[in-house]
Amino acid sequence: MTNAKSEAAAGRRIPDYSDPSYWRGTIKMSLSKFFVLSVLHRKPMHGYEVVQAVEKSTNGCCSPSEGTVYPVLNEFEAGGYLSSSNEVVQGRSRKVYALTEKGRDAFQVAVDAWLEATACIVESRRMAGGSVKREEWEG
Repeated sequence: MTNAKSEAAAGRRIPDYSDPSYWRGTIKMSLSKFFVLSVLHRKPMHGYEVVQAVEKSTNGCCSPSEGTVYPVLNEFEAGGYLSSSNEVVQGRSRKVYALTEKGRDAFQVAVDAWLEATACIVESRRMAGGSVKREEWEG
């Protein structure tokens, strides 16, 4: 039995890799941690502000939900990449997150990794004769 057949037999749905929405979702999921670090690199923020800043800074390309962002913030804080403090913001007590030095270092490593991946993608597109049109990708 081939791998695809055995996966299908196990009840797993095989994604449609020719569907742009599959790739958009995968990219958004992968980039959400990067963009959380990116917006916090600019200034400390509370969780909902992080959600809004990521959406704004990516022009909606990456629009994580609060349910996605808070676990990421907790993970980064547990790892020592963020620190937090309780502050009153617009009359409400909020947990405000700030990058630590370790978080700033992680952000720079992430930038370098994504730039390397981007260069490979651009080269792949060039090798394919630029056949992927931006409007097709943006749907």
